[in-house]
Amino acid sequence: MLLRPYACVIAGEIRFGVEVEVIDGVITRLGIQGGVPDDYILCPAFVNAHSHFEYRGLLNRVHGDDFFSWIREISAAKSEQEMAEVAHDCQIAAEENRGTGVAYVWEHSDRPGSGHAMKEVGLDGVLFQELITFREHASPGLKFAEIHERAAEQYRQSGIPAYVNPHSLYTVDHKSLERVGFRAGPISIHCAESRFERDLTVHGSGPFAEFQRANGWDVVPQGLSPVAVLNGLGYLRPGTQLVHCCDVDEGDLERMARTGVSVAHCPRSNHALSCPIAPVKRMLDAGIPVGLGMDSAASSGPIDFFEEMRCALEMSRRRGEALEGEEILWMATGGGARSLRVPNWDIEVGSRVPLIRIAVDDCYSAEELIERGSPGDVSWV
Repeated sequence: MLLRPYACVIAGEIRFGVEVEVIDGVITRLGIQGGVPDDYILCPAFVNAHSHFEYRGLLNRVHGDDFFSWIREISAAKSEQEMAEVAHDCQIAAEENRGTGVAYVWEHSDRPGSGHAMKEVGLDGVLFQELITFREHASPGLKFAEIHERAAEQYRQSGIPAYVNPHSLYTVDHKSLERVGFRAGPISIHCAESRFERDLTVHGSGPFAEFQRANGWDVVPQGLSPVAVLNGLGYLRPGTQLVHCCDVDEGDLERMARTGVSVAHCPRSNHALSCPIAPVKRMLDAGIPVGLGMDSAASSGPIDFFEEMRCALEMSRRRGEALEGEEILWMATGGGARSLRVPNWDIEVGSRVPLIRIAVDDCYSAEELIERGSPGDVSWV
């Protein structure tokens, strides 16, 4: 198959005059165009670095004014859902991910459904079965075994790798955090999403501390940032993804860069929940791999990867540390894949990267593609 787009996205940049030969799913040649180009941009499929399919049915139903009130509202809304409804929501979310050009997902799953939906739609990725033990903190062994079985069942249903995974520092007991932190395999943990988490770990105060005490936890101030606490638990290493990292300081960034962790940046969710704006430019400048995640429809809104890229651009400008369009496109494609330790996710000879067409006319820059693109412009090669 010979593809003659009028432009290609290569290493996050818009390149003109390139034709691409693909044989049996492998890019075998890049060359100078030898004919009239077709009216689309050829792009590596997008990588959704952080997702919660199961919350698709909660779109426009959870309206917390801040992060902690949103957590309480979504917990209440989840308790009212039937499992058949959740499975249906996962299917819709998977289809909408595919529709917006996503081929690979790091998916967080509390309840069953995501693995089957990914298999049905043809999405690749990794499943993280979330471990939450705030009510079982005194004897978490049974809960751990239950979540381990859920992960095994997701794998049996889908063939997609599935791992027991801690949700966060504020929802998982210390013993379980240690148990997961020192095991092999990938980890993806919510970290420093709001300032409340720093209040908990540094001072033993704030709404998360009150929440833990109300559930019988012995809350002890550690005098450390959430990132530093995770470092002590063995989490800061290659293969660990820290999700959000909105409230991080220079010491945190140095630790993250030195230990080889990656970050999932979810700008629409962070903005909706009044979280600090993540210092993504500083992360990239420090050499920290960053991917772009759509998080959940309950916090981010409709499943639309172009909207996520637009929000990343806007939030970086508001912070005063503007990202280039090329940096965001790279986070959405090859850079995002690299943050998940997936190699060769680019338009290059030898790559098996899934490819999408984006039908946007007369587009001459990465920023213009981000601003003008939509799911309706996407088709699959």
